[in-house]
Amino acid sequence: MTTQRKTALITGAGRNIGRAIALDLARMGFNVVINGSRNREACEAVAAEARALGVEALVAMADVGVAEECARIARDAIASFGAVDVLVNNAALRPDGRFLEMSDADWRRVISVDLDSSVWLSRACLPGMLDRGWGRIVNLLGMNAIHGYNGRAAVSVSKHGLWGLTKALAKEFRAGGQAWSAA
Repeated sequence: MTTQRKTALITGAGRNIGRAIALDLARMGFNVVINGSRNREACEAVAAEARALGVEALVAMADVGVAEECARIARDAIASFGAVDVLVNNAALRPDGRFLEMSDADWRRVISVDLDSSVWLSRACLPGMLDRGWGRIVNLLGMNAIHGYNGRAAVSVSKHGLWGLTKALAKEFRAGGQAWSAA
């Protein structure tokens, strides 16, 4: 499946905003890696729409809240297309739940999907972007990153952390590589 086109990996791309992003990138000529966790049929439909736009598409089903699954979809994308040039961290959980009633497991699950997955996928895709001298990482935040919301403490914490990660990576790996050294 390798081509000279740039490739974008989009998490949570089977529906809603992720679907729209994947199809917009396909319209711009990017090959797309469509990630979803549960609904393969929806992801296959997005991939078919992308292919109809003249690009290649790979469906990469995985639970991005698990580090090993993030590593696998990044490896599969690179094996199929030679690179991931654009990473769009869109997948997110937004459960409603009072802070004192939320279990540790539910808290960790939100943090893993909404924040940790962006760390894991960035670590998997960023070295290739640096080697090629070009790449983009887009992290979707929403207002939860700025405003704490009643019943959404875990979402607010994870999105605020993602905002910090975005700013830190932008400074560390800014264009021209002035802030990054292989040494």
